[in-house]
Amino acid sequence: MKLILFLLINFLFSFQCLYLLKPSKDFNESLELISPDYSKETYWSALPWRKNTAEEVPKESDLKDNQENAPVDVFFIHPTTYLRGKTWNGNLEDSSLNKRTDDGTIKHQASVFNKCCKVYAPRYRQAVIHVFLKETEDGEKALNLAYEDVKKSFLHYMENWNKGRPFILASHSQGTHHSIRLLNEVIANTTYQKQFIAGYLIGMPYSEKDSKIKACESEKETGCIINWNTFLENSRSSRLIEKYESSLCINPLSWEKNELKVDKKFNSGSLNKNFDKLYKGAVSAKCDSGHLWINKPEIGKMITFQRGENYHVMDYALFYNNIRDNAVLRTNEFLKKN
Repeated sequence: MKLILFLLINFLFSFQCLYLLKPSKDFNESLELISPDYSKETYWSALPWRKNTAEEVPKESDLKDNQENAPVDVFFIHPTTYLRGKTWNGNLEDSSLNKRTDDGTIKHQASVFNKCCKVYAPRYRQAVIHVFLKETEDGEKALNLAYEDVKKSFLHYMENWNKGRPFILASHSQGTHHSIRLLNEVIANTTYQKQFIAGYLIGMPYSEKDSKIKACESEKETGCIINWNTFLENSRSSRLIEKYESSLCINPLSWEKNELKVDKKFNSGSLNKNFDKLYKGAVSAKCDSGHLWINKPEIGKMITFQRGENYHVMDYALFYNNIRDNAVLRTNEFLKKN
């Protein structure tokens, strides 16, 4: 679990400050938080029939929201947006937390799928970021509570709204922690797997040997998993390399599982932090030792908030248009075969 610290927050805080993020309450206080009723729209960040930030596109681009005509769905599980609080899990009635989720990850990540898919994204009682710093009993309980919400939301979606449509599973960071478990416990080896197009499970180490679903090895392959974790090249920490050696890495510029470097000319558009423009040819990419290594983005002030070697927060943004196009490609291939 200590590994995830590097993925989430080493670019924001010192190790000393992170300990200050530990909740002051016992985990049992989280059990007093309101439990989501997923038949109510308020417990969803994105639903395809309701106005939300997943329908947005960068205004200085020619991208269009196609959810109205999309032939498949995406079920998106958002990353950690609950950074500090008294309880181990986020409060679904916290409007500022919900806004942070909607204006951040739903807009900047989930929106990438609004060309191929109708977007469904649940709110859930996410675990506070501190759980990824130090392994504790309360931290494990917080993650389990968050997962139970995710599982409950997915089952509600499948039983009430999916109506047999093919779907993509997508996530980032803490969301990927939960989606890996959801795949293995709920989707794999069930009738749901027949509808499963692909999983974009990004921003969390993913071990193939612990998975019931195969890794994707080509741009059109379906029924498989895509994963990467982004770091700046020539900044290799032996500690990070050791931790990542068993992690899957699929290169988002080639969609292949190998260690070939792919030139930045194949990057069709990185998203800037203001969500208004795409930059072509921003970064190259190469998988090695479980990392996705990139050059420093050559697009001026696109990521002025980024520091250090860990580009975790940019896992989606750096390859925004490549992900968007690939999701359409896999969707079309799935529909052709089924």
